[in-house]
Amino acid sequence: MLTHVKILGWLHIIFGFFGLCLALLVFGGTMVGALFSGSFGGMLGAGVLGGFAATFVALLSIPGILVGYGLLTLKSWARILAIIVAIFELIHFPFGTALAIYTFWVMFNSETVAIFDRRSPAST
Repeated sequence: MLTHVKILGWLHIIFGFFGLCLALLVFGGTMVGALFSGSFGGMLGAGVLGGFAATFVALLSIPGILVGYGLLTLKSWARILAIIVAIFELIHFPFGTALAIYTFWVMFNSETVAIFDRRSPAST
């Protein structure tokens, strides 16, 4: 099961980086759209809205990267955080949903629970 934990860690990191790339695309796209709006109010509105949307997407992606790191290094907090992040990933159909189901399968497996329970808080 340790192999599945490591694979899951890398998948969360990759999915998180895709989210950060999407945030950059959202921000860049709204800035380009704002330039072509033709009015100062349109530029300001699109810029602010694009900034908030990109920040929101980035803030949803960062925990996945953190979970990936925690799973790869077998941190004691990573199992619980992976389950929480997977709940939010369920809405990202189809890839986030598949990743969430795989996360649930790995994290609720008794071997995985034993791996993370053996880790003492002093060693993490």
